[in-house]
Amino acid sequence: MMAEDMAEKKLRGSGGFAIARVTDDEQKMANLGGPELFLAGIGRLDEDRFTKYFCNKCEKEYEGAPALKYENPNEDLGEGVTLVEKGEYKCKTCSATIAQYRKFEAPGQQAPAKAQPKAAEKLAPAQSTVPTAEGFVAIDQLVGMSAYDSEAMLVGKVEKIGLHRVGGNAQISLKIASESGTKDVDWNGISKIGDIILLSSAGKAVAAKCASCGYQNEAGALFCEECGSKL
Repeated sequence: MMAEDMAEKKLRGSGGFAIARVTDDEQKMANLGGPELFLAGIGRLDEDRFTKYFCNKCEKEYEGAPALKYENPNEDLGEGVTLVEKGEYKCKTCSATIAQYRKFEAPGQQAPAKAQPKAAEKLAPAQSTVPTAEGFVAIDQLVGMSAYDSEAMLVGKVEKIGLHRVGGNAQISLKIASESGTKDVDWNGISKIGDIILLSSAGKAVAAKCASCGYQNEAGALFCEECGSKL
């Protein structure tokens, strides 16, 4: 790719940002549903593509590229979805995380060659086997998919999908599991569905945690199932 085919862009991450030269296609991949561009959407870039980066922890700007660590676990996440590559950009001074990315292979997609220099996490609905949140979505295709928040940080993996009652009405919610536990996110909290699920800034847990005993109740519960306190 020739230099004139690239433009210098600001790519956000959970712990800072980077300035790098990217193509038009990469800019589309970096757009996770808003005006900002995210490094997580592009994935792995060569060092010479970076101009500088900013670390939130150091509160300082550095010339050149952040450090990059990545691996190819080829982990089966269920329902035919495979985690092909995961990586993390880190500050070379304090080792704080600048951005994370994940590359998935979904059913019907062809895995990239191992020599491919730009492994990326794609969210373009037109290229995905899963339709957008505005259209029809096959529920069984969502189980096992990874969910990211509006800051491009990994929230967890979809474990279950079901209905909960709120004010007498039934709503669809996703149970997202992570190392720190599980939480429910209602359907309105989903911004985009592609190879991953992107939650909107309005995406929130709908499960109720008891203030008295700390028990995590089902969404819509009025009284704690453990101690009986009113929620």
